[in-house]
Amino acid sequence: MRDPRPLRVDNMASHPHAVGFPAGHPVMTTLLGVPIRVRETVYGNLYLADKADGPFTDEDQDVVTALAGAAGVAIENARLYERLRLATEEFQRRLLPRMPHLEGLELEARYEPSTEAPRIGGDWYDVIHLSGKVPCLMGGDVMGHGLESATVMSQISNMLRVIAFDQREPPSRILSRLDEVLHELHGGPLATVQVARLEPATDGGRLMRWSCAGHLPPLLVTADHQARYLHSEVGLPLGVDPGLPRPDNEHVLPADSTVLLHTDGLVEHPAGTLEDGMRHVAQIAAAHATEPLPHLCDALLTHRRRRTFHDDVALLAARVTH
Repeated sequence: MRDPRPLRVDNMASHPHAVGFPAGHPVMTTLLGVPIRVRETVYGNLYLADKADGPFTDEDQDVVTALAGAAGVAIENARLYERLRLATEEFQRRLLPRMPHLEGLELEARYEPSTEAPRIGGDWYDVIHLSGKVPCLMGGDVMGHGLESATVMSQISNMLRVIAFDQREPPSRILSRLDEVLHELHGGPLATVQVARLEPATDGGRLMRWSCAGHLPPLLVTADHQARYLHSEVGLPLGVDPGLPRPDNEHVLPADSTVLLHTDGLVEHPAGTLEDGMRHVAQIAAAHATEPLPHLCDALLTHRRRRTFHDDVALLAARVTH
């Protein structure tokens, strides 16, 4: 172990470094040990003992050394894969913004990569502050998975920020303009997107005006432990036809209520339908309606056994505080 080179011993009992065996250990006579290594990194040692037809030979040593080399490569690849997985996940998280502090709103967001490789994709969320102190919540999901989807996601999210700030209202116009620009510059990548403005309301709540491009509806959770999806008119996803009109929707969010925007990874599962997943998520949200917002978001992500998701999850939550 101190000298990582192949070692052959014909009689272990007579070796000068022999100190005997622990109680109950089978007695061994011959030994062949080789290091498991890749270049200068040693991951362990492979030992064989008591060859049936006599001492170990040069040929045995060559074969076992090759096996240990293959094991070392497998271990090295596994470690490189784990480092790559962590790096890509960190890259994805760095593309997502930190939540700003906005008056009258509490904001919380979560990103959970797919448990299936690659752990990087096209889901995102975003919040910007428009003029007049009007928050704009945004989120979406680029079709596909992997680095290409993450690249397109970065392009769309950055472009959406600029267009939302420039166009400001209504949300349908923001999505239409985004679709037009994407067609001109990038050939119209397919993506679902949701844009929602939270304007002050007279009763202390917020008037949410939103538009969907093929995205799941917002989930409204009220302080009386009621939760329901705000099903409304939904436009086509981005990348289909930028010339078609897009609908706007509105709903008053009462004080102490929470609106959740999320991608389909939160509700999709091979064992059930999309409707089943949405119903289950709504039940969890209702049960945790009055808990601190971080606890509510965590509960939504831990409802899966072993926190297994077959697609990325982007979750954005906004609670009306006054």
